Parts: sequence; structure tokens; C-alpha cells
Amino acid sequence: MTLLRSVIVAMLAVAVALPLRTLMADRCQHVRRGAWILLLAPYFTPVLLTGYAYANFSLSLIHHPVFNTMFYSALLWWKFTPLAAVVLYFTPSPISPEAIHCRRLNSKNSKIAEWIFLIRAGCAGGAIAAFAIVFLCAFSEFEMASLMVVKSWTVSLFDAHAGGLALSESLRRSLGPFLYEATAIATAFVMLGRQKIIPAQQIEAGKWSRWFAWSYLLAAFIFVLAIPAAMIFWGAIRGFELLAQNFVLSREILASLLFAAGASTFAGLLAFWFGAIARGRKIISVFCKTFLIAAVFIGLFGPLVLSLTVLAAIQMPVLILFRDTPLPLIFTLGLVLFPMALVLRRVLELTRPQSALHLVALMEKSSAARELTWRLSTSGKFWTMAILFVWAFWDLTASAILAPVGMTPVTVRLYNLMHYGQIATLSAMTCAAFAAPVIVFLLALGTRRWWATR
Repeated sequence: MTLLRSVIVAMLAVAVALPLRTLMADRCQHVRRGAWILLLAPYFTPVLLTGYAYANFSLSLIHHPVFNTMFYSALLWWKFTPLAAVVLYFTPSPISPEAIHCRRLNSKNSKIAEWIFLIRAGCAGGAIAAFAIVFLCAFSEFEMASLMVVKSWTVSLFDAHAGGLALSESLRRSLGPFLYEATAIATAFVMLGRQKIIPAQQIEAGKWSRWFAWSYLLAAFIFVLAIPAAMIFWGAIRGFELLAQNFVLSREILASLLFAAGASTFAGLLAFWFGAIARGRKIISVFCKTFLIAAVFIGLFGPLVLSLTVLAAIQMPVLILFRDTPLPLIFTLGLVLFPMALVLRRVLELTRPQSALHLVALMEKSSAARELTWRLSTSGKFWTMAILFVWAFWDLTASAILAPVGMTPVTVRLYNLMHYGQIATLSAMTCAAFAAPVIVFLLALGTRRWWATR
């Protein structure tokens, strides 16, 4: 069931990503900016937020599992289509649509022969990679499926493991999904390895294509982010007073902040530091590239399979000293974040204004030079780390499996409470947890003049 649902979601995501790419590369800057904001907002919305908001609605559909599964699949589609759109945006076809049209006019081959030619020419590489990546994310999704009571292999495996299933049996049950995920990862690697990663050229979309793309973006933004945020905030208004009288999440929020800081720093250092070393001497470069590819391959398996593997590893005599420390969780989260860190680093490289940065480097050291450096270079790295930090903060799967005793992350505490339904105090707790990483980065942004060096 999970396999079929993930295949359908991935196919629909690739189909919708094609018209979305035209908005992302529109000639008008305001259109491009609005499209990117509406596109990425659903993807970066914490899954726990969306799942909790629709939990009661899903329970009302408990006697209609087909409709419940369809709504869950729609949420997956809205949430992971941005991945397909970004992949297609940065892997444009090597043959222009005009050239393809001219070939069809001059060719007498059948449509099947034309499709084979386009695939061999690399025109379908981006679409195949996008399909594989969306399939991978939809197939390994856990939090929403659990809160919305949807049948999934991730929910069955997690619940069985939490219920006392032997670790060896948990690993055995994950072998089949592991093979599916490995196939998807290998497909994405092969296809992206053949593609030239560059931003798409500015293009003008047709009227109906633009209308459909904007309709999709608004629907995804409303259902994945706007409605859940409004529902939780409305419920939290009545619970803030009770929460202020007895705030019980301080230790859990602090633990999540520490884990997120460690994991995002680990992933960021791997992406930026190893990425820089990979361009050095030939022998070191080959070693670093091999290491980076292996780390990305491992990280793409997702938190559930990777956490169970790390949990089995720290039972070994050599690694048992780390079992009750934060290191296994930080290491696992860092590997899960690493593919995203590499993608964000590549985006920064593609959008980096080299000429302007060179001119700034020639300027004398001053506050104006530091401000220009911040705007042109440092701010991009800062927001990259912010995205990684927030993503790690809201992780549930790895945190529930690998968190040491006495350091329960806030997501695990909230997840356990969310099974009892929506209550005002719990909504207020969710808002407080949501605000914690935002406050941290607002403080960091406000004090950047002291730490953001040239």
C-alpha cells in the first residue's frame, strides 16, 4: 500500500512540477519571488504541525479509511512536490523545446522512437531524478501517517519497535523497504550525475499553465501551512494562560535546541568544509568526493532505517560507551541533514555574485565592507544553517529512538501527548515549541554585527 501510494504521489509531483518551473523562472522578479515563497513554505512546514492539526479530522474519517488515505496522500503531494520542482529547475533539458519541435517536424519516427531519443539525450534525467527523490520522501514519511492513523510500513515498524520488538527483528522487517529506498537513491544519483546542475533560464509561461501553477501553489500553502497554523494558534489562545502558570517544556525544548545545534553544525561542516577540500589536491579530492557520496547515500535512507542501524551499532562492545550519550542522535541527524546541506551549498554557489565579492574584498576593512559581505555571502550561509537547525529541531523519528535518558526532545513529548487529541494547553505547547528556534535565530540575527566577521 505504501509503495503504490508513494509511486502515485511521485508521478503527480513530477507532472505538477513542470508548470511550476515556469513560474520559478519567470521573467518578472516579483512573480519568481512569490512563486518560490509559496512553493517552499509547505515543504519547510514541520510535519508534526500539519499532522496534529488534521488529527481530529482524520479520526472523524476513521470509518472511511479510503478518504482518510486520499487526504493524507494529497498532503504528501502538496508537501513534497517542491522537491520535484527544484530538481527540474536546476536540471533543465539539454535540448530546448524549440529544437525538439523542429526535430518532430522533420522526423518521420513514431512517438515511441522520439521518446527513446529524448531519454537517451538526457531530456528525462531531471524528471526521473525528481520522481525518485519524491518517492523516497513519501515512502519514508512517518509523523503525519502516525497522527492521521494511516497504514504505512513506517508506522507499523516504529510502533512495533516502541512496543518491545527485538532490534534484530526490527532490522529484518526494514530490509524490504531498505531495498526500495536504495533503488530510489541509486536512480537519483545516476540521473543527477548525468545532468548539468544549472538554474533554468527565464521563460514565459502560457496562460493556462500559469493559472494552474498559481492554483496549486495557493492550495498547497493553505492546506499544509495556513489552515494548520490557524487551527493550532486558535486553540492555543485559550491555553497560553494555563501554560504560563506551569511551563513544563523548558527541559525538552533546551534538549531539542542542543541536539539541533550539534546536528546542524555537523552537517554544515561536512557540506562546506569537505566540499571545499574536495576541490584541492587530486588524491585528497577523490577521497573527499567518495566520502561525500557515501554520506549522502546513507543520509537519504531517512531517519527510521538509519536510526535503527545506529541503534544496533552502538550495542557493539566497541561503541557501547556512546549508547547513553547525545552523540548517536547528533550523528544520525547530521547524516539525515547532510543531503539537504549539500543542496543548499550548491544553490549558494550557483547564486554567488563572484564579481561583487571580489570588489568587496578589495575594499578597506570597515563596517560598510562587512555589511556588503554579509549581504552577498555570509547571510546565505546563515540562513542555510537556520534551515538545517529548524529541520533538526523538529525531527521526531531519530529523536524518539536515539535520545539518551533524561534528555527527551520536545517533539517526542508533544508526539506522545498528541495521541490524546487536540486540547488548548497542548496547542499552546506546540506554539511555544515552534517559537523557540525562531527566537534563537532572531537573537543571532540581531547580534550579527558582533559575530559576522569579514
